[in-house]
Amino acid sequence: MKKSIRALGITTGIIAALALGGCGTADTDAVATVYGTEVTVGEAGLYTIYQQAQYEQFYSTYLGTTVDWSQEYDGKTMEDETKESILEQFKKMQIVAAHAADYNVSISEEEEAKIKEAAKKLVEANDEKALKALHISEESATALFKSYYLYNKTSDAMVVDVDTNVSDEEAAQKKMSYVEFSLSGTTDEDGNTVELTDDEKADIKALAESVVSAGAEGMESAVENTDYTVTEATFDEESDTLDSAVYEAANQLKAGEMSSVIETETAYYVVRLDSEFDKEATESKKEEIVSERKTEAFDKIYEGWEAEEDAFVLNEKAWASIRFKDNITLKTTETEEAAEEVTAEAPTETADDEAEETTEE
Repeated sequence: MKKSIRALGITTGIIAALALGGCGTADTDAVATVYGTEVTVGEAGLYTIYQQAQYEQFYSTYLGTTVDWSQEYDGKTMEDETKESILEQFKKMQIVAAHAADYNVSISEEEEAKIKEAAKKLVEANDEKALKALHISEESATALFKSYYLYNKTSDAMVVDVDTNVSDEEAAQKKMSYVEFSLSGTTDEDGNTVELTDDEKADIKALAESVVSAGAEGMESAVENTDYTVTEATFDEESDTLDSAVYEAANQLKAGEMSSVIETETAYYVVRLDSEFDKEATESKKEEIVSERKTEAFDKIYEGWEAEEDAFVLNEKAWASIRFKDNITLKTTETEEAAEEVTAEAPTETADDEAEETTEE
């Protein structure tokens, strides 16, 4: 089995920054204590700036825009709001890592050597200004990489006893195809919504009825050359993406049958049931159920630890000194061995999801 701590695990992360500013607090100062053991500003700062870089890459790649961290929402800047989320992720990592010994989790000599080599490469990849501004040192990087590694291995151990058996009945998924005829109206040139007239609604319903008349096999051809399309979906008794009336109608059908026109407040629907048991979707649902069980088991244990008075005590002043930087560029190289570099795209997961590094477990 392979475990990974993508980019900030046993791998080399290269972070470069321009327009850098000092943080006002030494990286060796304590940003928090975890069960009485100090966690440094350097470790928290490196973690925080790396998360900032990931957020910015997400905005750039998927939204095609930059982030204005100074923009305010409800009296808080976007930076402060994001830092609150980052702190919760960082706290969870530290608390869970501190319980590694409870699950006989440790770092071997070989793993520690890889971690130190990765930390060394990170330092070598950045100039003096970047090292100072981004809290990068061999000490801070080594500490952070160890925390990630222990967090991941301990998280797995915490849920190892979770029941992974899920029956077909519990996860069963049906598959349907449907056409949605929206009644939401149109938008004028000024961006205002124009409600449909009764005649327009009647025309839409007539089109929906023509799809019903075409029968199950003619569903797709009935909407050709129209503004409507046939959409596939899998569902079960708990599905709620569409109006409940759609699922109720679909559940009354046998495979290959089509509904009459289903009327809701926002649309007309026509549904065809394609399968009473979709194997692929059912297997996917099983994985989802197991994942939910593991999340619940993990949360139950973690919430007990988090509530302990000395679990995580924050130094507010030191944490406030860690600020986002301008013009960060993130580049990562992942390594199977610390000496063998392979160029890879920077990951887009949030810190809680940064799982997978290339280290044999």
